[in-house]
Amino acid sequence: MRDNSLARHLIKQGHEVTVLPAYLPHLLDEERAVQESPVFFGGINVYLQHKFPLFRKTPRWMDQIFNSETLLRWVAGKRGMTTPRQLGEITLSTLQAKDGPLAKEVDKVVDWFKEHGKPDVLLLSTVLLAGIGRVVREELGIPVLSFLQGEDGFLDSLLPDFKKEAWEQTGTDARSLDGCISPSRFFATLMGQRLGMAPEKILPLSNGITLDGYPMERVEPSEPTLGYFARICAEKGLDLLVDAFIQLKQSGEHPRLKLAVAGTLPKENESFLEEQKRKITATGLDQLAVFRPNLNREEKIDFLSRLALFCVPARVPEAFGLYVIEAMAAGVPVVLPDLGAFPEILEKTGGGITYSTTEPESLLHALGEQLRDPAGCSAMGEQGRAGIREKFSNEVLARQLVENILAHLPTIK
Repeated sequence: MRDNSLARHLIKQGHEVTVLPAYLPHLLDEERAVQESPVFFGGINVYLQHKFPLFRKTPRWMDQIFNSETLLRWVAGKRGMTTPRQLGEITLSTLQAKDGPLAKEVDKVVDWFKEHGKPDVLLLSTVLLAGIGRVVREELGIPVLSFLQGEDGFLDSLLPDFKKEAWEQTGTDARSLDGCISPSRFFATLMGQRLGMAPEKILPLSNGITLDGYPMERVEPSEPTLGYFARICAEKGLDLLVDAFIQLKQSGEHPRLKLAVAGTLPKENESFLEEQKRKITATGLDQLAVFRPNLNREEKIDFLSRLALFCVPARVPEAFGLYVIEAMAAGVPVVLPDLGAFPEILEKTGGGITYSTTEPESLLHALGEQLRDPAGCSAMGEQGRAGIREKFSNEVLARQLVENILAHLPTIK
């Protein structure tokens, strides 16, 4: 979704952009930037070619059958089909690119460019595709850069048998590129160390959003609502927010306070969500909490606009956190842990506060402090909304992306 939004604004500013989806067809929450090409490294073909040597030699017309959008979307909904060991093995196969069992898929990418014309620069959505980017750079002689997008969490989740090799291969391939683009200073430092990249090869560029549909003026909600919008899972700390909400209600200081929860709900996390609902029901607060998973773009903006305060108490440092700027774009002040990129975002916008993750009661105190000061809370939300429009809209960031690339790669001026 980030890439599609950025592509739309690059096109609007007069640049030619081609979007090549990898693994699965794109699932977007706004207008498609361009007519997409066929899917490369389609998930089914990757699995078959990794597992069965026969499929590494099948004709491309047969591969296209497995790349059917309907078939890929159906398979994408069948979570849990791949074991942790298989995931590690397939990850290594993908990272090996031309030197592994997926060489045929790499050739398809190179051949597509040879047929349709070389771009001035190739931007990879994730450094996990750096092996493919390395081959494209060598074969076509064009600059290749990669976005960094929280890949550390995925690589660290692999079984020990695969984790070390996956990090080493990713680092080798990343260093062969012309550079990487990091959404925060925090993540640039972290990934620079873990990938063995020189600091000057990692360019800073925040993630952003399209502001279409967000209200130009903030309408204060009629009742105080504490909101959460992110992937519904323990890593994002929804259970911590539910516990804090229960404590706030039990304190008697916030009789009108409600809780609203939304975001993507993976099938494997449905039991986690049910557990949070049971905690709320057990305390008699179920009439004051609403849960709305899997909203579309219009529903998301409406949901955020009705919040008085936003909080995602993530347990692990985030490379960025797109949901934070989505909330602030709707004029909602935020309360966030002092981890990862969050302090940087708030430093640039002034749209919220952080709490200490090392102090047990810090989250509860931070929420209570903001809820007791609605006027100050509202002013902070307005400051954040203005900051997003000035510094985090994709209209602004598209220009900065081009400026960064031209400054870093003078050969393509």
